[in-house]
Amino acid sequence: MFRVHAVMSRADAERLSDLLVALEPSPAAAVAAEEISKNSWRLEAFCMDEERATGAVHIIGAEVRGVRVSAEKLEDKDWVAMSLAGLPAVHAGPFVVAGAHELGRAGAGKIPIWIEAGPAFGTGHHGTTKGCLESLARVARSRRLGKVLDIGTGSGVLAIAALKAGADSAIASDIDPESIRIARENAKNNRMGRTVRFVVATGAQNAAIRGGAPYDVVLANILARPLVGLSADIAALVRPGGRVILSGLLTHQESQVRTAFEGRGLHLIDRRRINGWSTLTYERPKPVTPAKKPAPRMRDALALIDQRWSATLQPGALLLP
Repeated sequence: MFRVHAVMSRADAERLSDLLVALEPSPAAAVAAEEISKNSWRLEAFCMDEERATGAVHIIGAEVRGVRVSAEKLEDKDWVAMSLAGLPAVHAGPFVVAGAHELGRAGAGKIPIWIEAGPAFGTGHHGTTKGCLESLARVARSRRLGKVLDIGTGSGVLAIAALKAGADSAIASDIDPESIRIARENAKNNRMGRTVRFVVATGAQNAAIRGGAPYDVVLANILARPLVGLSADIAALVRPGGRVILSGLLTHQESQVRTAFEGRGLHLIDRRRINGWSTLTYERPKPVTPAKKPAPRMRDALALIDQRWSATLQPGALLLP
């Protein structure tokens, strides 16, 4: 694994992140853009081998004049876990996400979620995960969470949080079998029992996902492009009156995601922005119930009243008993 790194303006970082993700094939397996100061953003591209890393360096250098681009080989070890080890607890609404070393200090009245540092995405430290947790907490304050679907579950943190906040059950999916293995371990550590089911799935057309529909809450913390592609499926899976919480998109990618989901009839009810990342909460409106027609006898009585009333308005009319 290689990391390609460059510092540039926000506009260039956002443009390059979109470009690297959109390329077919892309040299980068993952791309991240993050604000580091008022005028500077950091762009990182993670590439599987040196050839792809070299390609990413050339693309960035050609697109942004004068930018300094570096590439480094990451050590052959679990570098994600190494970088996350010892991170402080994350507080997001009522939730506290931490490893065992920090969770004991969560404090009274909080909802503790035990997630150790590991290769699966979702420790709560990233702006997208934190935004989803805060949005989930807001939904839980106003309604029962009921049945939950978590697409792109990663570490399983959002499904676990939903269950701890009162959800009846959850289905959590991910394209990566290793993430599902880790998510199962995290669910076991948090004593979720059989209320959560984990499935390896691409998108939302898995039989278990379709069979569990409709859902009261759908969570999808993935990337902007897959979110747009899944908009029709997600809109169909959520119950009328239900909520959809989306993240994994940079703030400048909001418009394309909003166009896709609002085009499916969903209404935006909340938006959060953390460190350049956005979290959007949607509602699927309930169908409008047409007004009931009066019963036949009632219609006849109303018609007679209308006739008599009309007669009183005619000059010289006599209202008979």
